[in-house]
Amino acid sequence: MTSDLYEILEVDVSATNAEIKKAYRKLALKYHPDKATEDDREQSETRFKEISHAYEVLIDETRRQEYDTYGTTDGRRTGGEGFDYNGNPFEDFYGGAQQDFSANDFYNFFNNMGGAGGPPGGAGRSRSKPRTKDAELEVDVTLEDLFKGKVIRTTSTRDIVCTHCKGSGAKKNAAMKKCGVCEGEGSVRKIRRVGPGLVTQDYIECETCHGVGKIYRSKDKCKKCLGKRVVDETKILEFEILKGSKSGESIVLTKESDEYPGKETGDVVMTFHCKEHVVFTRKGDDLFAKYKIPLVDSLCGFSKVLVKHLDGRGIQVSTPKGKVIRPGDYIKIKNEGMPVKHDPKKNSWFSSSAGKRGDLYIEVDIEFPPDNWYLEKNDILKAKNLLPNDLQNKRDTEKQTIDESSLPEANIELITDFTISRENALPDYAEDRPEEDTHEEYYGTHDDFGGAQPECSQQ
Repeated sequence: MTSDLYEILEVDVSATNAEIKKAYRKLALKYHPDKATEDDREQSETRFKEISHAYEVLIDETRRQEYDTYGTTDGRRTGGEGFDYNGNPFEDFYGGAQQDFSANDFYNFFNNMGGAGGPPGGAGRSRSKPRTKDAELEVDVTLEDLFKGKVIRTTSTRDIVCTHCKGSGAKKNAAMKKCGVCEGEGSVRKIRRVGPGLVTQDYIECETCHGVGKIYRSKDKCKKCLGKRVVDETKILEFEILKGSKSGESIVLTKESDEYPGKETGDVVMTFHCKEHVVFTRKGDDLFAKYKIPLVDSLCGFSKVLVKHLDGRGIQVSTPKGKVIRPGDYIKIKNEGMPVKHDPKKNSWFSSSAGKRGDLYIEVDIEFPPDNWYLEKNDILKAKNLLPNDLQNKRDTEKQTIDESSLPEANIELITDFTISRENALPDYAEDRPEEDTHEEYYGTHDDFGGAQPECSQQ
């Protein structure tokens, strides 16, 4: 829309109300849609609305004063999108309502001063090219997919610029006319508040010509796109998930979203999430699994296939005879974890992750025999003869040894009535803990401060 309302009515800035009314009647009769031919009716309607709007603003003394001061045609507006032009523009600095605004808003405001944010084509003026929306996809993948890599193919239907009319929406030889609303610029100005006492101007797409800057008669619509300027296109899109990729990562196919004349084409973004795995848990590039063995294997050694790997291989482990595996121990197998992600596009001769892999950690859970496990009493004697009967650390022995001669006579009590409790069956003593020890929820756990978090948790 022409920014100067006085130019629309073809009057001087100092024109009186009588002169404004006279100019309005003259132009209204000239551009009234009922007097226009069928070919020119659409443009006349646009011009008539423009003239009527200018008249409504300038004939009202209050709105005219606001327009002369602030350049707005929207009247009194409040809230995040508008500005209260009926009062002091700096009212919010002195007791008025406080509004939220960011440093970027200040930057845009000062950057737009001097015409920097003006319409396209003006000297010293620039604005970013509008962009179509990105298409976003979310898919679930397995840990096997991330281990071996995978290509996901999907059918995509999007809008592309009509090749028949080259995005104009009109026939090849149609008489295109400049849009009277945006004056052929494809955008119109909008005043927006960015903070207390601060306003800036934005340029939004013209709704009449949809950013093209030209209009045409209804009967001149393109036969292929029917005036929409775009047509449908169906194609197959391929997303390559590289080996070692992590859950939550995204793959971007640039300029594969919808097209539209005068706009930059958006991207198609696919985000993948790893499903839980029944065996493995991933932490970084390492894999974790659990395996339970009987007590005899932890003491005497074993040779077993512990897990089936993500690529189908069986992982067999043989422990040396006499190598004792204790509760809480992990069997670490180097280079049997996840592949370290390698992007060929970013590869260089001095730094390459190709072929590198994390480690595999198998947590050993030792199952102790049940009570009364022996068949004969002699079995217990045999076990005692085979296994060490003394503590390895002499200090532990000295600390736990009690000199019975130092006890008063007949002051040793034999206890036979007792039970064995597990840690999870102990009473809860949380209420007796010092206050500083009960802030785990506030401070977080070890994993909250740098411990690796599993991306694919075990079921």
